[in-house]
Amino acid sequence: MLYPRCIPGVAMAKAASRGKYERERVRMTAATVERAARMIQEGTLAGRGAEIADADTPGLTLRITRSAGTWYLRHRKGTFRLGSMDNLSLSAARLAADRARRDVEAGVSPREDLGVFEAVLAKGRPVELAADAAFAETVEVQSDEDRRRRGPWQWRDLMDEFLASKAKGFKEGYLQKYQAYHRGPEFEPIEQRELSSLDIEDLEELRDRVVEARTVSAAARVVAQNREALTWAWRYHGTRSGLSGERYPWWKEQWDIEYSHDAREHTPTVQELVRTLLVVEHHRSLSSTDQQTEVGMLAALWAVVLTGQRTGSLGRTRRAGIIPMPGRPDWQVWTWAGAEMKGGRRASRPHALPIPPAAIAAIERCGADPTSQWLFPSRIDGKHATPAGFTGLFHRIEGRVKAGKKGRQITRPEGNLFQRYGIRVWTPHDARRTLGTFLDEEQLGGAGSAILAHSKDKSENREEARIEDITRRVYAKAQRLELKASGMQPWVDHVLAAYERERARFKPLS
Repeated sequence: MLYPRCIPGVAMAKAASRGKYERERVRMTAATVERAARMIQEGTLAGRGAEIADADTPGLTLRITRSAGTWYLRHRKGTFRLGSMDNLSLSAARLAADRARRDVEAGVSPREDLGVFEAVLAKGRPVELAADAAFAETVEVQSDEDRRRRGPWQWRDLMDEFLASKAKGFKEGYLQKYQAYHRGPEFEPIEQRELSSLDIEDLEELRDRVVEARTVSAAARVVAQNREALTWAWRYHGTRSGLSGERYPWWKEQWDIEYSHDAREHTPTVQELVRTLLVVEHHRSLSSTDQQTEVGMLAALWAVVLTGQRTGSLGRTRRAGIIPMPGRPDWQVWTWAGAEMKGGRRASRPHALPIPPAAIAAIERCGADPTSQWLFPSRIDGKHATPAGFTGLFHRIEGRVKAGKKGRQITRPEGNLFQRYGIRVWTPHDARRTLGTFLDEEQLGGAGSAILAHSKDKSENREEARIEDITRRVYAKAQRLELKASGMQPWVDHVLAAYERERARFKPLS
């Protein structure tokens, strides 16, 4: 017979015998289990055996017989085998009893999970591993919509919400360029991380991945724009974003990059500008494919040289926005609404530019589709020339190899045409500097600033703000059409004369 004095840690007297097992309730310890194991080994049990209930774990019972010891959970809904005493220690048995009780009370049978638990322990695996295998927690997956609405936000949620907010102030087409610094393969490791779990190490690793995959300048933009995104979430959506616990936006001070932007000062000569026009006209196919530079892009390149306008607004020149210039027969006035100019919807002004007849004729000779709504149509129906199109054209002239489909490469058989024709590499924006320099030298610097739509005094912006219709703005003094025309005429004459001289001696390379 099993008596309390035989088992260390016994806290209560022996319970009355019921049936063939001696039953008692004690506060179990490891010594209790060891004593029970010795009694089995030494054969000192009387009768059929004994059951010991653990006073610290409701329902946990160790049944010992002459041949084995087994853990059970006694519950009002039944008795459930937890496992052999040889496989389950006291702590493992208590864990199994707690998990099994939870399942039973939830209406779920624990028998299968208990079998997995014992089997893993029987292989000598740690209790934690066995518990993970047998009693995996079931967590309801939160929907993306609910997470963005209630939080806590993951990185991808911040990007969706922040970009949606920023897009309200962007002009058409700019969002795609802007969001390139918020999305991409470099962001994948943190896309599903909660914002509150991010630290400086995560952000620095993101920055370094961008440096490796792109450029240092791209990484600088990633750092600047995403610091702004985190600060926006912290300031306006602290609870939903999960950043309300941050006392201050530490990323603004700790997350940075060593980068210095050197201002570009290259000013191509007029000879280099017109020679580039001749190169593009004579080398229409600039790659290993049969695709040629479309006439709309050629016309746009002529317009860049003749007007010095930014490629973003220039590409969006609508034929419906072209009107006659009063007092100057055969002249045109090209107009752009504020949203079409640099600066987006919030910080832009409408712009109007008088175009001399000779410039109009030179552009029309390129043969762009006169039925298109756009003055510089793309090869894609309904689309217009874009800054990306200009970049692609200049990369082709420079001979840069491009990745094609299915791992192929688009090569440039004619090589670097800038170099072969003795032209220093330039970009469309550099042409603005050439125009401004020429007019400065002609003592027409004011006309140059007006033509290039340089910033003016805020009082002038307020004067323009009183005139809402773009056509009325064109005729208003604020647009200074005559001043602009006084600069456009000599500049266009200068460019076309240089073009004719260069064309007379131009020798296309084979």
